[in-house]
Amino acid sequence: MDRKWWQVMQPQFDGECVTVAGNVLRATRTNAPKGGNSGAGAMLLARHRGATRIVLLGYDCQYAPDGKRHWHGNHRNGLGNAVSLPKFYGQFEEARDRLYDVEVINCSRATALDMWPRGRLEDELAEDRQRSLRRAG
Repeated sequence: MDRKWWQVMQPQFDGECVTVAGNVLRATRTNAPKGGNSGAGAMLLARHRGATRIVLLGYDCQYAPDGKRHWHGNHRNGLGNAVSLPKFYGQFEEARDRLYDVEVINCSRATALDMWPRGRLEDELAEDRQRSLRRAG
């Protein structure tokens, strides 16, 4: 997933880089299930690391009305531009089946993913804050 993009962009990234692929420099290899795309993979990694609740943001899983594939315009040649998007829906369905014990709320403003309940980010963050206060209380 996105190996060429990471090879070019990783030096600019300060966060943790995790991969299910082999031979990716400066990335920690994990045995988390593969998701088929980076979004589904991130969700499966979160579950693998113990998440019980996932709030999705920016998971549109569709091209924009004007045909754009990214909010920032296409990547330069060789870095991939979501050409496999038609496969994503099925990959998210497979991820859903693996996330049977995780609460998933989709707070994306526009989305083709209808397998999880929709929510407003503000409401979900407030709910998370209330849960934290109850645990601390």
